[in-house]
Amino acid sequence: MSTWDFEQAMAGQGLISEDAPPLPLGSAERPWFVSLLLGAAGWLASIFFLFFVFVFFQPEGAAGAGTLGLVMLGAGFALYAADRDDAFFEQLALTLSLAGQVALLYAVGQVTDSPVGVAAFATVLSVALVLWLPNHFARMASAFLACIAWALVVRMGWWGENLFGQERLSVSLGPALVGWVLIWLPVAAGVHLLIERESRWMATRARRIARPALTGLLLALSVGTWASEPFAAFPFVPPPGAVPVNWLVVWPLLGVLAALFAALCAFRLRHRAAVGVAIAGALLHLVQFYYLLGVSLVAKSVLMLVLGALLLIGARGLRVRGETPASAGGVR
Repeated sequence: MSTWDFEQAMAGQGLISEDAPPLPLGSAERPWFVSLLLGAAGWLASIFFLFFVFVFFQPEGAAGAGTLGLVMLGAGFALYAADRDDAFFEQLALTLSLAGQVALLYAVGQVTDSPVGVAAFATVLSVALVLWLPNHFARMASAFLACIAWALVVRMGWWGENLFGQERLSVSLGPALVGWVLIWLPVAAGVHLLIERESRWMATRARRIARPALTGLLLALSVGTWASEPFAAFPFVPPPGAVPVNWLVVWPLLGVLAALFAALCAFRLRHRAAVGVAIAGALLHLVQFYYLLGVSLVAKSVLMLVLGALLLIGARGLRVRGETPASAGGVR
């Protein structure tokens, strides 16, 4: 429902007068695809801007990079606070804040020399930015990145996996399931809690944080399992020798379930864009599963037939269950 439709409905119910001034349109009234395009442009601009800053200032060590990161992050916050409705200032603020975050992560990496430490700092920083940045898109992106960083913390911290390494892990089924649940169950619980209490926080100032955070969590559930995969998990050239059994291959299947849960939650919120992203995420995770599963095409085809049959049986059961109350009412 658009702002104009909502205003007309309120006037039809007599809640506001028909000659009342129109409701103001904020930056959040842009179509979602325009916001997505602007966000992608901001990400690209931040890469070029960060390259320019490092070439021009040539910071030495972690102290220099950290100082530049804090300055750029503060400048981005100032621009967000100065004008929240101007698209140019919003994108400039997004560029500065993203460049500042990357510079801070680089500084932390120089100090800790640990990918797990960098991912943990990124998690804390992203959560802080959800609460701090006065912009809807920035908060949504920060919530999404916080989930991705948390997934990398668990994965690299538990199994010592490197983001760019080529080592092949051997993970049993139990730890693989526990690891995935440890990452994504808190996210799903947070989404469920926010939806159940939507009527409470929508009436308070907390909606400025809760609404974009909820959208970011839905996006993370939709594509997070795929987006948090280390690059080593996608070998374009099969490694020589025997490949160890790695039950992390079931993570994409669990990612399908997470994406379907996100689609259900987005449907409850009537968020059509999030529903579309969740459906695309489920298909993406399914493709990832078939790519990582090291079996023959015949075995993959049989598995697809079994899954299709189970889905048809489930759909039939839901249809019968839905028709039972109606038939019982007719007998009475």
